Amino acid sequence: MILSEYLNIIILINQQINGILNNNEKKKVISYLAKDVSRSYNEQLELLRFASVAVESAFTKRYFNSLLLLMKLSKSERIFLDFITEEMDDNNFIANSAQVRDKFNSLLTKIGQDIYSDTTIHRCFANLAKSHLISKTKGRGLYQVSPVFFFRGSEEQRAKVLRNILEAINKEPINKLRRKLLTGIKPSSFQVPEPD
Repeated sequence: MILSEYLNIIILINQQINGILNNNEKKKVISYLAKDVSRSYNEQLELLRFASVAVESAFTKRYFNSLLLLMKLSKSERIFLDFITEEMDDNNFIANSAQVRDKFNSLLTKIGQDIYSDTTIHRCFANLAKSHLISKTKGRGLYQVSPVFFFRGSEEQRAKVLRNILEAINKEPINKLRRKLLTGIKPSSFQVPEPD
């Protein structure tokens, strides 16, 4: 089997599993030279033709510093993490909802795997949070996949999301310092040098 035929089979399987993409922004057309099998056979020559294939161009990046954490995950946690990194939104949020669980189990069924119980999925969320690969946010059942380890989007978008997370963590101390500065009290950790 030649490479182009193999690639076409993989793409067809992927389309069957995921459904054909409706959003043209997620598709990229790749053109390549391929052997024209039917004409080559009839004319007993090695004839080439141009072929093209549409492939998905949207992707999730995994950063190099996540490998040790990923190696500690169980098989079910790793499979589930791969799924949620595909399903998360542009800010890395994913909900532990019946819709997400059903979609995950539907995918497992399509590929002939046993489905996960709701308890197993809840346990996966909890263990991924313990590993700091995801974090629980203020919404009920809402998690954020750590942009330190995974991100879908540009590096500028990733920097913005990371900045928002870090500022949220430091919000209380920053606000406390602002209140002290506004009331005219110099905080002990903020010393202004006296002029000579």
